[in-house]
Amino acid sequence: MRNSFIIAFSASLTLLGSTPTKATEFSVRSVEVAASPIDQIADQLSGTWVTNAPFRSIENEDGGTTDQYMMMSIAPVQIEGMENTMYIESSLSDSPWDPFRQAIFQLYEYKGKVRLRTYTIAATEDSLGLLDGMTAVPELFIGVSKDQLIATLDVELDSSGSGFSGSTPYPYPTGVGGAVEMTSSITFDGTTLTTADRGYDAQGNVVWGAGEDSSYQFVQTEPYVVASEQENGLIILDYPASQTDMVVQEGDEMQVHYYGYLTDGSIFDTSYSRGVPYGFRFPPGNRAIVGWGEGMVGLSKDGRRKLIIPSDLGYGPSGNPRAQIPGGATLVFNVHLAGLNRPEPAPESSMENEEEAGHEGHDHGHDDHEGHDHD
Repeated sequence: MRNSFIIAFSASLTLLGSTPTKATEFSVRSVEVAASPIDQIADQLSGTWVTNAPFRSIENEDGGTTDQYMMMSIAPVQIEGMENTMYIESSLSDSPWDPFRQAIFQLYEYKGKVRLRTYTIAATEDSLGLLDGMTAVPELFIGVSKDQLIATLDVELDSSGSGFSGSTPYPYPTGVGGAVEMTSSITFDGTTLTTADRGYDAQGNVVWGAGEDSSYQFVQTEPYVVASEQENGLIILDYPASQTDMVVQEGDEMQVHYYGYLTDGSIFDTSYSRGVPYGFRFPPGNRAIVGWGEGMVGLSKDGRRKLIIPSDLGYGPSGNPRAQIPGGATLVFNVHLAGLNRPEPAPESSMENEEEAGHEGHDHGHDDHEGHDHD
């Protein structure tokens, strides 16, 4: 592929000669400049990929089986102090919101060739949740610094037909899954991608990854996470695979599990540590920050979603010291609508009695909730 850097002014330059009525016109042609190999490689790797055959089959409770496919999403991102970096996450097709691998690629030149270096991210599994789905909004990539990256291996790439291919120049030491060393190879052209990562034990046997004569073949597919931005700056990342027909409506009782992150990757609150989801009636009103309430709109039972909430829809310039949220903080939530109860409509006679009784017995007091209240 080629990047076209077009000199966009096909203009006429008029130079006045010695005679005022005489002019000479020069036309500037459009010029195409070939993209660098690094740019071509980044372009061909970017996107969402799925294996062209099931990764594995799992047995269902009814005795049937469900095929699972492996998925990858790759996007260029900015990391301070580094160039040509990409974020990659790998997941299974039935749970793309829960990646089993998150890593950083870096492309760099070495002795006239391009190498792809892979890095693991030194962070806890829970903290890595901040990055889930961020390939949908790579321009907002946050929470990873150069100091957190640990280089694992290099793959040396060469041109191959309309794409590129390469492998590790030698086995790399590892301690993963009983292996003592590992190798990796990759071939891609923008529409297909083939990988073969293998771990070997001390006797030279393959103990994980593709078999000696096999590989994983991927094709491009539709993104498994979709981003939308509201007029007020709220950004919602939805996972279509998690959507169901029961969408929240006014009066529903919601049970939401969540992780709440600051943009440095620290977790300021999570329902999982308490073992119970956060329960509230929709819409939550003043029981929650504005961004949380608006982020629940359109969520369906069992749905998964990421909310990126700007400060003015969160705790604003004052922050929330009790929850260790600084002033002006952007908040990020990974949410799961674990339960949704819809009350049965009250009989007409009961509604009339309630109107006569007014609001007695209803508690309109403020319900504090860590990470969501306005104290």
